Amino acid sequence: MTFFISFFKRLYVYQRERFPVVILSISLLPAILSSGAVVGGVVSVTFVIWALVVSVMYLLHIRIADEYRDFVHDSIHHTDRPLQRGLITLDELRYVDWCVLGVFGSVAVWLGGGFMWWVGIMIAYSWFARYEFFLGQKLRQHFFLYNAVNLLQMLLLQVGIYLFAGAQMSAVPLLLGLHFLFTTIGTIVFEFLRKVTPPGHDGTGADTYTWFVGFSWSLMVYALFAVLQMGVFLLIGTHLAVLSLVYVGWLIVVAVPMLVSLGIAYRRPTERVTQLLQLVYMVMYAGCNILIFCSI
Repeated sequence: MTFFISFFKRLYVYQRERFPVVILSISLLPAILSSGAVVGGVVSVTFVIWALVVSVMYLLHIRIADEYRDFVHDSIHHTDRPLQRGLITLDELRYVDWCVLGVFGSVAVWLGGGFMWWVGIMIAYSWFARYEFFLGQKLRQHFFLYNAVNLLQMLLLQVGIYLFAGAQMSAVPLLLGLHFLFTTIGTIVFEFLRKVTPPGHDGTGADTYTWFVGFSWSLMVYALFAVLQMGVFLLIGTHLAVLSLVYVGWLIVVAVPMLVSLGIAYRRPTERVTQLLQLVYMVMYAGCNILIFCSI
């Protein structure tokens, strides 16, 4: 009993540092709502709950796979992380992963249909990503390509949510295509901002975007992606032909804090400011998804 109490306490600390479940769930919920709406119109509570469960399960599986893949690298360049300082072990995370895959796979089999087969593809791809597609350093040394092939796991999850909601692979309506583009950009931005650090905080691992393009250029890339996403958001509003003024009004409202946070980051780059960039973007992205959900 003492072992299990200790284990769950350590697992809680691990998730707080490496996989904050509450924050992640809050950030996933608006996209799940809009995803269900663009597929079926009416979004049930059951769909939202199960979509959130399978999303968190799959992302935790990916997180644990990343820990295996990056263990040697992190042991050299990120010695303060939970695994590296001995808080939890890879063997313990392996048991957690087995439980996660058990729940994930059971839900997929229970739901059946196209979603079940797609889950098989998702897990297979994550397995290849776990072993770096058997290319090792040949892939890892190409930083942008390396991150892109791992980012595809998130896009597979997004397609899985559509299938879960009842979408058919044989027919992709314009609205669904625009929404997928919108969420794809959102996934890219979240991943990008996660690896943007202020000057002097890049460490020695050459594993941040600022290491390769610098902080100022990283801010410009983020701004360009945000503008592109706003454009796709307006296209969705135009396609729906409802609440278009509300769409424009929302973008005007969120543009102010986004510009202010970019200005602060440019003039006073700190870790808190990079967190502010992530928070402001998350609010914008969540608001856009909720508007899409309410418009259908």
